[in-house]
Amino acid sequence: MALAVVLLIGAGLAIRSLVELWKVDPGFNADNVLTFEISLPSTTSTETADRVRADFARATGAIAAVPGVKAVSLTSGGEPLAGEDEIPFWIEGRPKPAGVSEMPQALWYMVGPDYMEVMQTPLLRGRFFSDADTAHTQKVAVIDEEFARTYFPNEDPIGKQLNFYFLDPVKIVGIARHVKQWSLDKDATGPVQAQLYTSILQLPDRWMPLWTRTGAILRTQTPNYANAAAIEKAAQEMNSEQLAYNFESMEGIISDSLAPRRFAMALLAVFAALALVLACIGIYGVMSYVAGQRTHEIGIRLALGAQRRDVMGLVLGQAARMTLVGVGIGLVVAAGLTRLMKTILFGVTATDPITFVGVALLLTAVALAACYIPARRAIRIDPLIALRYE
Repeated sequence: MALAVVLLIGAGLAIRSLVELWKVDPGFNADNVLTFEISLPSTTSTETADRVRADFARATGAIAAVPGVKAVSLTSGGEPLAGEDEIPFWIEGRPKPAGVSEMPQALWYMVGPDYMEVMQTPLLRGRFFSDADTAHTQKVAVIDEEFARTYFPNEDPIGKQLNFYFLDPVKIVGIARHVKQWSLDKDATGPVQAQLYTSILQLPDRWMPLWTRTGAILRTQTPNYANAAAIEKAAQEMNSEQLAYNFESMEGIISDSLAPRRFAMALLAVFAALALVLACIGIYGVMSYVAGQRTHEIGIRLALGAQRRDVMGLVLGQAARMTLVGVGIGLVVAAGLTRLMKTILFGVTATDPITFVGVALLLTAVALAACYIPARRAIRIDPLIALRYE
């Protein structure tokens, strides 16, 4: 019984942690979001950057026209919970670091104008990219609230200029909400927190002819409406050498990020279930043996006028005492051992009272239910037969 309590509490804490993690707001809306890769036909180095940009624009336009697609955006670099890309920078008007290694780093998202509509990440101030932000206009960027808090703690970042080692300077035009890049539970422990968005269509001309493959992300109107097959067909109808592949839902990416926790929860749950079954079988066997040993006593009690409910209470009372002792020992042991689970818990404490009380009540109820059969058998004993029993 004590072992079952410990394992059930461990499983309960793991389950509650997973439930709390699913409630965490990642900074975007993962419902009906599909990610994939898109590859343009091979290009030559003599092709202009504007030609490549136009090809990307036509590709996204063709995919956006697929029935069921609400919005689509190109994306490259960091992908929330799936990958990351970092960029060194320095702020105009402040001393330039001596080398790239000494520059601060930001998570870098290169995206299209409709990215925020797809991800539904709240824009806190300013604006996001628009179709007017082209390769021939002022290069612009959007930072997240963590970037603003870290590098502009006492000033307005809107309008400030950021410089890069291999990109053109950009002007900050907006501030977006922080997105959980590393994980839902320990995002704050990631090596880089500040986040920076730049327009993929404002990538310098020298890089665009080499940029023939990139990621894309889209939002569908309803789940599974505008599926992968329809998007692949739209891409190839535009050009037979153009491919859309490697489809994955954003909900699937979040689920994959929680895989280690789900494995730990499943493992604990399996052992807890086995311990519960064994505990019930054990207490059933013990109570059956005890009831059998007390057959003569039960017969005397019945012959002297004891009510059958009294006999039921006698047997169940003994089972309850055994159960409560086992549960009590288990609670004490669990209170010490669950502290070792602190690193895998989220949103609950190692001594969460709801889990401890719930497990104690559940195990007590199940154990008493397992004792009901031997108790019921005891009250059906014929007193005459019981008196002759040895």
